[in-house]
Amino acid sequence: MIHDASLLPSPEQVAPVEPVSTQTQLHAALLAPQSSHPEPMGALLSIVGHLEQSHLQRALIEQRTHPDSRIGELLLAEGRISEDELYRALSLKLGVPCVRLSGFDVDPQALAEIPQDVARSYRVVPLMRHQGRLVVAMNDPTCSEVLGALSVLTRATIEPVLASPGEIDLAIATHYPPFDDAELNLEGERLAGPELPPIAADTAEKLANERPIVRLVSNMLHDAIHRRASDIHIRPREQNIEILYRIDGALLHIRSIGLTLLPGLIARLKVLAAMDLGEHRLPQDGAIHLHTPEHRVDLRVSMMPSIRGESCVIRVLDPASSLRRVASIGFTPEDEKRFRELIDRNQGLVLVTGPTGSGKTTTLYAALQELNTGEYHIVTVEDPVEYRLDGIVQTQAHAAIQYGFSTALRHILRHDPDVVLIGEIRDRETAGIAVESALTGHLVLSTLHTNGAVQTITRLLEMGVESYLVSSTLAGVLAQRLAKRNCQYCREPEIVDADIRAALGVSLEETFFKGAGCPRCGGLGYHGRVAVYEILHMSPAIRAALRTRATEDELQMIAVREGMVPLTQQALALARTGEISLTEVYRSRLD
Repeated sequence: MIHDASLLPSPEQVAPVEPVSTQTQLHAALLAPQSSHPEPMGALLSIVGHLEQSHLQRALIEQRTHPDSRIGELLLAEGRISEDELYRALSLKLGVPCVRLSGFDVDPQALAEIPQDVARSYRVVPLMRHQGRLVVAMNDPTCSEVLGALSVLTRATIEPVLASPGEIDLAIATHYPPFDDAELNLEGERLAGPELPPIAADTAEKLANERPIVRLVSNMLHDAIHRRASDIHIRPREQNIEILYRIDGALLHIRSIGLTLLPGLIARLKVLAAMDLGEHRLPQDGAIHLHTPEHRVDLRVSMMPSIRGESCVIRVLDPASSLRRVASIGFTPEDEKRFRELIDRNQGLVLVTGPTGSGKTTTLYAALQELNTGEYHIVTVEDPVEYRLDGIVQTQAHAAIQYGFSTALRHILRHDPDVVLIGEIRDRETAGIAVESALTGHLVLSTLHTNGAVQTITRLLEMGVESYLVSSTLAGVLAQRLAKRNCQYCREPEIVDADIRAALGVSLEETFFKGAGCPRCGGLGYHGRVAVYEILHMSPAIRAALRTRATEDELQMIAVREGMVPLTQQALALARTGEISLTEVYRSRLD
């Protein structure tokens, strides 16, 4: 049902609710009278957050074309509200207390009443007992099926409270240990046979199906997803196996387990990834398709032989944490408008550049989601296809069968596309076909490994693309990096080395901030990452300078004069708001 966004209740009618964060506060909230509010969600979201009327109106219009979508989910996908704001508004709507699970003092006895696999399956966290009832945090307290199942399991009356899915996932990962070290080491000793690695294929297959190994691998994969890890590293060392997760770009040590578990652990992953169990001397690649209660997560598995046994790295491709909309990338309003102008063109070449791990694919997929309205025929060629998007034709390049980017592109152009995405421009032939496609009336999106926006022009010229073709086809370049976002709950003044301040041209008196580390950010001091970037539009002045063979420095000066904010300056502006630290600016800077 669409409601008039102008009919908003006043703050006197509805008081914003703050989530509780301790058992004492939750006991008091459960004893207090609770009442639901009949106001529309858009109105409640405007009260608990800083939702602008224009954004709410736009979401209401979009909801008319997608009647099954909820207004809160649309605004969250657009980056107009936070998950915290959405669930505070839901708390008002439902009349159910909202709990902030980060740092909550969960009762271990309550935790023991619901096993880990049940908590993960139903996405719930038992918190405490209240007047004989088991208080359970859920993202949907109205789900009678889950409430009934938990009541039968625990033989208790369930008192549901509200928490966001992200906090529930993190709480499960925090409070339920993914590995029981003592039990695993005992099982490792039991499973260890007389054979030394590498073991025979039949022995490996038997180990892969042992219950402790199955549980270990399942817990590890789900734990990494819940912690928002982008990669899992399994590294054999002299005395043990080291398990690390890459979270927000940083590689963090999670746990060490006994070395006797390595054959079974590697064998289980090979079985799941459809690899050759008997091959230990050569690298192998495979894929695992893991189904969580909400969606499918794809895992890319890479095995590499080492002197201490096989090492494994697993790339986690979770659409819930990696697929974004343009509005949630982190652009300023002016730059978001400039980027949308680039992707709204009906022809031209738009490039997203940066080093590995700088968020190029995330930005391109965000652009594809904006264009995927059914109006355009969108075709992609990728190596590999990282995320599956409904409504888009995605093809994967296979160099082993001579189906590379250039071959795929020639066929794509016969497939009547409006928009073409090329995973990466790697060579002169692919660059030439991309330029030709843009020249003949297609919008072409792609990535290139360069540092800055202006350097991308130079790189295209070095790859053999004629300057007049670059001038006539290149529409714009987005150069970006990812910077760690300070935790908003433990932010404190940052002590910055004088050399860093001098390199960035900031005074000794100016104050910057960093995260100190707290339970809500897992002690890291940061939570999530934000894009720092520069956007170059190919203006008439830049095109004219390119035709006269202007130098890179001259092109940079023209671009800045015409409104491009250099990446380092944009990152510095973010640091001055406290969003990122000055150290992150220095790490992300362009020289």
